[in-house]
Amino acid sequence: MNLTRELVAAIDIGTSRTRGAIGRFTADGKLEIVAFSETLTQGVRNGVVVNIDEAATSIKTVISSLERTLNLRVRRIFAGISGQKIINRKVSGYRMTDNGEVTQAIINSLIGEAQRFAGAPGEKIYHLTPEEFIVDGERGVNNPVGMAGRRIDGIFKVITAPESYEQNLRRSIEKGGYELAGSFINPYVQGSGFLSKDEKEAGVILIDFGAGTTGVSLYYENKLRLAVELPFGGNVISNDIREGCNIIPRHAEIVKIQCGYAFSELVPENKFAQIPEVEGWHAKEISFRNLSGIIQARLEEIIEGVSFQLESTKLLNKLGAGIVLSGGGSNMRGIDKLVSYMTGFDVRFGKPVIPIEQHLLNEQFMNMQSGNLIGLLINGLYQARNQKYPPGMIVSNTPEETKVKSPEKAHGIKTFVSGIFDKAKEGISGLMTDEDSEIH
Repeated sequence: MNLTRELVAAIDIGTSRTRGAIGRFTADGKLEIVAFSETLTQGVRNGVVVNIDEAATSIKTVISSLERTLNLRVRRIFAGISGQKIINRKVSGYRMTDNGEVTQAIINSLIGEAQRFAGAPGEKIYHLTPEEFIVDGERGVNNPVGMAGRRIDGIFKVITAPESYEQNLRRSIEKGGYELAGSFINPYVQGSGFLSKDEKEAGVILIDFGAGTTGVSLYYENKLRLAVELPFGGNVISNDIREGCNIIPRHAEIVKIQCGYAFSELVPENKFAQIPEVEGWHAKEISFRNLSGIIQARLEEIIEGVSFQLESTKLLNKLGAGIVLSGGGSNMRGIDKLVSYMTGFDVRFGKPVIPIEQHLLNEQFMNMQSGNLIGLLINGLYQARNQKYPPGMIVSNTPEETKVKSPEKAHGIKTFVSGIFDKAKEGISGLMTDEDSEIH
């Protein structure tokens, strides 16, 4: 009996940081995260792999840390697809019924037709969702099977991305010594852990402010209606600060995090950031108000791009909930007020809504940066469970410890995972090693 079988590994390869985790579903349906690691990302620009070798190094660093912490061997991992060329399309088709009744075979035929004709050459279809069925002109039908009617129309939401996105992701993972178990569009998975079913039913928007991209998801009537990414994120804000204040990139990033405000009305009066002397260049002061002006100008541009995408759905006046913010950029002071001011929606900060088993790693996940990784882990676990947990995804380095030798010793995965946590506690201090400079 392989007690590692219910464990799944997922990796979120962001523009700034690469994060990985191993987890499982408990018997009572909670998400249990047994290992976490992260490192700075190399070889990725605006969410897309641009250097196979460098991206492979980041992946290898993270997964190796997970393996050492748990004394396991990871073979296959789930990962996310990111990039500005994620495309949303509506595809429609119709069928005439044979006996005046809509059957499952007719619905399957409509779905098959949508899958055949939705993608352009060089694209891969990642998600296909029925938005609406129309039976003899009657709109708003969600489950038409068994209904009487002569004609059935189907309208589908299809999300595609260039095949090269996954090909380069796969090559980076294989270069690191692993296999790609499955991939998901990042804006698709972000809502899995951060949005409740009630919010998705009422209508809600999730905006993920990352370093290289800004992801946008819109749900209505519990269906994903929009999933896109804009090629702008926190890095362009840091670059604007560097150019506008004539400081080095490292200081621009630090001053953005420590002193930045998204909304100039919140900026303290007569307050300055002190930039230290570097390699003979004189120290300088930067006004918080000037800094906020640079940040707000770029954020307004990003939010305008988000609003343009949202307006294309023609659903904004139907949403019963507001906007949920996630991603590292959401830590910017006052960003919730700026987003609310520009969009007119109520705004809350994202946090995991899925029940999470309480353990020492929770601090790494109960924050706005964890949306992608939690979503990838959840969707990977769902896929693995639907496939009856394919063997060999994660294996023990000491298989003799995982064999159940008698009924008295057959404690199952729970006993094994508790042993994993003993090892995790010993090695937790080595999971993250960031060296952050400070502005004095």
